Amino acid sequence: MLGKWLTETGGTGGGGKRKTARRRGFTVQRLTLHLAHRASAGGFTLFELLVSMVITSIIMAAAYSMFRLQTHTMKVQENRLDAQEYARSVLDLMVREIRNAGYAPTGASCAGVLVANSQKLQFKYDANADNDCGDADEDITYDFDITGCPSGFGNITRKEGTNAAQPLTDCNVPTGTANFAFTYFPQNCTNNFSTPVGGGAVACPASGGGNAGTVAAIQRVSISLTVQSKNPDPVFGGQLNATMTSNADLRNRGLPS
Repeated sequence: MLGKWLTETGGTGGGGKRKTARRRGFTVQRLTLHLAHRASAGGFTLFELLVSMVITSIIMAAAYSMFRLQTHTMKVQENRLDAQEYARSVLDLMVREIRNAGYAPTGASCAGVLVANSQKLQFKYDANADNDCGDADEDITYDFDITGCPSGFGNITRKEGTNAAQPLTDCNVPTGTANFAFTYFPQNCTNNFSTPVGGGAVACPASGGGNAGTVAAIQRVSISLTVQSKNPDPVFGGQLNATMTSNADLRNRGLPS
């Protein structure tokens, strides 16, 4: 009986233990393989990784394109606003000063418009009420000058008396009356002067009130100005122009009779 038990259990030596260890080792090996299989099944294949990389690249490219477009759009808007503000500041200066034309609190006869043509305006006023217009800042000339500017561009200049003319712009005004021009409206005329006005008499348009139109008859000056942006974007927008128009009513002129 004892021999049979020893035979079934592997005897009293280490045979039974070895069988038990082998069974345990086999179980651990199977568990390890099972876990490895599960880990492999839960990962990514090479194809899946490539697809993910392609999709990520497309999303990043689209995001960059949108960012670049928005950046350039903002830059174009900024350049346009800069050009508009630049033109507006020049016009504001001119309008404020042109309104003083003819100011003569003591009745000085020198005050008034002297020269008026499409791109030049000269006028005087008695700023300090000393009954003359002899001071430099009482004789003002606005003109268009191409000196020192690239071909096709010029400057609006301001001159006091006999002093040197000073540019108000930065060679960023295209040439031609379409880009800078004075237009004059007489006192008793419904239309503007049909031809540039100089020192001589120029009749009002036929539709006017029959008043002889000279520089003394000018009641309102309209100024049109076009400037180019200083920092054009060659990719988006290119060279931007800003055109502004303003009017100066000669408030020191008498009311029409």
